[in-house]
Amino acid sequence: MSRLYVYQKIGKLVRKYGTRDPFELLDAMHVQVRFYFDLHSTKGFSRYFLRQYFVGINGNLPREQQRIVAAHELGHIVLHAQALRNSPLFDTAVYDKRSSTEYEANLFAADLLLRDEDVMEAAGGPETDLGSLCLSLGAEPGLMSFKFRSMYARGLGIPLLTECDSRFLARQ
Repeated sequence: MSRLYVYQKIGKLVRKYGTRDPFELLDAMHVQVRFYFDLHSTKGFSRYFLRQYFVGINGNLPREQQRIVAAHELGHIVLHAQALRNSPLFDTAVYDKRSSTEYEANLFAADLLLRDEDVMEAAGGPETDLGSLCLSLGAEPGLMSFKFRSMYARGLGIPLLTECDSRFLARQ
């Protein structure tokens, strides 16, 4: 699955529902979202059961991480619907660099939560570094790395400052 395909799917969703907020999109798509309080490493999960999509999000996470997990799980629903119909995707082993489904869901989350125009504007100064860019956009470096990867692949002239690590949420 190409980065352009992921980006185009997001564009269709945003045009259809008029929002980039992952919680609003999940609601508009009639996905049942539940918060659970897990003290372990599970950040979230998505599953399909009785002709209904479900997303679980760890309620112990800070709100911004919950948004990232919601966007990531939405990515699974949009991009990997058939895989979800076969078995649930629990994100205990998520953010594994070897998993294409996790990599794609992370790209989806980055492109949904970070608009190209906002990144280009914030990165406009010659003295801008990754830390100040993340701070100005309220983004984590791991998520920003995926956004850079997407923008670079689509020819937007963003340098690849860091290697994408699909496990960026696993470390928190």
